[in-house]
Amino acid sequence: MTRPVDRPRASRIRRRILAVTTGAAIAALLAACAASPSGAEDATAATRTVATAMGKVAVPEHPLRVVSVHSWTTESLFDLGVTPVGVEDSGAQYVPSRYLARWKAVPKVTSGADIDFEKIASLKPDLIVGADVPYLHKAYAKLEAIAPTVFAPFTDATTWQTYPTYTASFVNRAPELKSLKAKYDSAIASVRDEYADQLSTLKWDIIQGGFDNGNYWIYSTTSDVGNVLTKLGAHFARATTDVKPGGTNSVSYEQADLLSDADNIIYYTNNDGSPANNIDKLFALPTFTKLPGAQKGHLIGTADFLPGSYSDAIGIVDTIGDALKAEH
Repeated sequence: MTRPVDRPRASRIRRRILAVTTGAAIAALLAACAASPSGAEDATAATRTVATAMGKVAVPEHPLRVVSVHSWTTESLFDLGVTPVGVEDSGAQYVPSRYLARWKAVPKVTSGADIDFEKIASLKPDLIVGADVPYLHKAYAKLEAIAPTVFAPFTDATTWQTYPTYTASFVNRAPELKSLKAKYDSAIASVRDEYADQLSTLKWDIIQGGFDNGNYWIYSTTSDVGNVLTKLGAHFARATTDVKPGGTNSVSYEQADLLSDADNIIYYTNNDGSPANNIDKLFALPTFTKLPGAQKGHLIGTADFLPGSYSDAIGIVDTIGDALKAEH
């Protein structure tokens, strides 16, 4: 299984293959769900109204049975101390190790765009959470027929912080969110202060194995990793600065020389540390091995490349800090 693409925001390349669900299958599943349109009978009676990508929605004040249909909200739920009763199947290799055991223990209700509406209904959720990516946007009405459904926005303006912020609002966990944000800010300050000299001189490029045959992707300075590097006071190499904000550039493996002025190259790995999405094919090319960053061994892999939570973002900070320490 390869890491999938959620468009339109190219810099938010995500974890699921967006499989196509047939109309006949959806119709059959919806018929099975119709018996319990209001969700769990034991949902708390008290409600409150929250802002979502679809407008304001009334949700249980203290939801007890939450189903998450996207990895971003799943990771933030775990981060906030909430164990969902159903989650997406993102592929075990893409689930950050800090969440893997908990993720494995929860029933799976989606695989990309293949959503098991009947299974979701059988879990009797009192709340369904996710992100307004295209395939979930199309499924919103069907999910809402099962239980109150709330999506975080997915636009050119959203960043990784959008998902923990909205998820905390959905499940009423503001104090936990505040604590997580404080930990992130502290981690940023610690690395920024300790390695200020290196951060002021080194140039970074951000790459991922692409889903275009024979190509890899270069990320912009406003990507998830770029966002963290900017907070740290880092500077970017030409290939990354040439990418339009909010986008990625898909380039041929043969254009490895685009990364020639990068001191450090940060890339996406599976949760076992192995290069993800065939980026190892780029690393094996003679043109890549001759790059200054490659020859110095300044290739920095992180499984938190596509963060869905504050702990993921702290993981990026820690990875960068460890690399700077080793290079010092």
